[in-house]
Amino acid sequence: MDATILQQYIQKMERLRVDRAHGTAPHKPILLLAVIELIERGRIPENKIFLTPELAETFREYWLKITDRRPDITLPFFHLKSDGFWHLHANPGYEKVLSTASRIRGAARFREVIAYASLDDALFVLLTEAEGRAVIRQTIISTYFPDFTETIGSLIAEGFEIGEYGQLLIRQVDVPFSVQRSEPIEAETPVRSGGFRREIMRIYNYTCVVCRLRILTLDGESVTEAAHIVPFHISRNDDVRNGISLCKLHHWSFDKGLISLSGSYQIIVSELMSEEGPAGWTLTELRGKSILLPEQDLLSPAQEALEWHREAVFQR
Repeated sequence: MDATILQQYIQKMERLRVDRAHGTAPHKPILLLAVIELIERGRIPENKIFLTPELAETFREYWLKITDRRPDITLPFFHLKSDGFWHLHANPGYEKVLSTASRIRGAARFREVIAYASLDDALFVLLTEAEGRAVIRQTIISTYFPDFTETIGSLIAEGFEIGEYGQLLIRQVDVPFSVQRSEPIEAETPVRSGGFRREIMRIYNYTCVVCRLRILTLDGESVTEAAHIVPFHISRNDDVRNGISLCKLHHWSFDKGLISLSGSYQIIVSELMSEEGPAGWTLTELRGKSILLPEQDLLSPAQEALEWHREAVFQR
């Protein structure tokens, strides 16, 4: 690690151009903390920072620990360019729009114009090294959030544990699936539920496997939820093959046994209900349709879990 380069970026972090009209606006330092965390997790492997759901979620987690204002990640993502080390890259054909814009309003327009951001190469290299990353992160915290040092430290530590747990879940797919773990997880914890949710959302790209609905807000919220096929209170099993991503409607319908999945991953709909609604939105319309499956077959829902759900939950 080059000490001169490190000192240069320490000074840049201490002098971020933040709005001080109504107190120090936390947008830019929070975005940088979120980016640092994703680099640490290996989720930003190269110097291209896309506005992903994972980045928006991480930004939101930090934001809610510091302020009760509504988060908007597009503000720092765009305006951090004024600090000299953050560079925006336009989608093809939008170079002039980006170079002349003082702000880009609206999520659709933002994604239309901006492809990704990058850091100075020297700064990115610093953030891939544990020592440099720790110094830059601590500089940001001590400069902008001195009253939240312990809170942010706990969030970082918890995020690391969630990441470790998620990686453990992925490694377990090499082991034959069992509805109930031989060594059951005894307690519901933020690390356990967070790790399971993070991996299910990543596997299914925040998309409902039943209706293919994918709605994401720029403040890091999603319409989908990570659902256990065999409920956790019964299986004590967070194996990702015991999970699917479902929108709120289809999560409720799945838990109530109004829908289930066949061995060929087709949607089964119960006859023991009545429903009315617009064509295309009723559960009956889903009957026989195939669900969205992961790109990797090893991560697909386990047949044993689906069989359990058909026998124990589905209303025949």
